[in-house]
Amino acid sequence: MLCITQIANTNEVIHFTNGEWPPFMSQNYKHFGAGSHIVTEAFALEGIEVKYVFLPWKRAMTEAKNGWYDGTILWSKNDERKKHFLLSDAVITLRTVFFHRKDYTFDWKDWHDLSGLTVGVTRGYFYGDGLKQAIEQNIVKADIANSDYLNLKKLLAKRIPLFVAEAEIGYEILATRFSGTSRDLVTNHNRPLREAHWYLLISKQSEKAVYWISKFNHGLKKLKTNGQNEKIMNNVINGKYSAPAQ
Repeated sequence: MLCITQIANTNEVIHFTNGEWPPFMSQNYKHFGAGSHIVTEAFALEGIEVKYVFLPWKRAMTEAKNGWYDGTILWSKNDERKKHFLLSDAVITLRTVFFHRKDYTFDWKDWHDLSGLTVGVTRGYFYGDGLKQAIEQNIVKADIANSDYLNLKKLLAKRIPLFVAEAEIGYEILATRFSGTSRDLVTNHNRPLREAHWYLLISKQSEKAVYWISKFNHGLKKLKTNGQNEKIMNNVINGKYSAPAQ
């Protein structure tokens, strides 16, 4: 277990479990990833210091649910989690999109517009029920790779016409692992396959649960109003979080 601390000038401290989901959460990224950075800065605006403990995902959820930590970041919303946690306002909203080469003419409005096309997907990832059903109904063919990076390599080599990923993740990989010449060849379609929200969860076992949620939501609103939230997400696309945490 590795304890990580972000320092603020405050006497109040909140403890969260965290996990590996770069570029949004990682003990090896600057500010421990963009999602962690947003959480830290939102609390800092309310005078609260954040401490993170990086754990495997299942353990991160279990230990926060049991109240061993004040909460956990970042998770989607479901009924089971609502039983055990108070959920914040959405911390990040991610759009899953189709990446394609600029020299490939591509447009779509519904799944049948993709009929017969091969779509690059990454092993173990879920991209929403829409794409899942399109693959199961043989509207599109899935070409599976072991990483987003390999899928982008295949896209650039014209081995697949489309690759699906969250926009920020795709562009962060392009910014950090490909040359400028290669990056200039790739774009994405503006129509998302899905839009997903991710939340901070405060354990109902925490005596200050209502207080923590209120403080965070207030700080997050400030962060969005002053433009810092947008700047953080833009820095993801530019690959500015990928260096080791300091």
